[in-house]
Amino acid sequence: MTTKQTAYKKLEQRVKMLEKELDKRVKKRTRELEIQKISLEEINASMKVLLKKREKEKNEIEDNVLTNVKRLIVPYIKKMKKTKLDDHQITFLNIIESNIDEIISPFSRKMSIKDSNLTPKEIQISNLIMQGATSKKIGGIMEISPRTVDAHRKNIRKKIGLQQKKANLRSYLLSLH
Repeated sequence: MTTKQTAYKKLEQRVKMLEKELDKRVKKRTRELEIQKISLEEINASMKVLLKKREKEKNEIEDNVLTNVKRLIVPYIKKMKKTKLDDHQITFLNIIESNIDEIISPFSRKMSIKDSNLTPKEIQISNLIMQGATSKKIGGIMEISPRTVDAHRKNIRKKIGLQQKKANLRSYLLSLH
């Protein structure tokens, strides 16, 4: 063998050895990355669980604040409005009511039908309204008169705060879902 051939063989062996070493490093790094990937997936799953729990807790707090304000404060404001108040007191009462509405408005948009103190029959009628049924059709389905359905519609509007507004009942109910 010539010197060139010997040098070429040695070089060839060196290249093979370097390829094997590189292959080992790639396999080792691939395993490390796979372990990191699994770890990150586990962390991601844990974070999703924590975020869902936090969202649920946040919704519960919002529901509690809204319910407490509607049950513990609003009735007294309404009672106070029915008493003899001077203009100064009425102004302050209106400011208080406005500020309370401003505070709870982000929560009240998320209110659901179940939170509005509707009777079971009103909930049934609300569901049919959301499906686009007319009073006549609802009356036929529930075996009650269309006038009774209209009375229920009026009560539903009152309970969800639409009695003096021109908002479409169906659209509003759909927005609560």
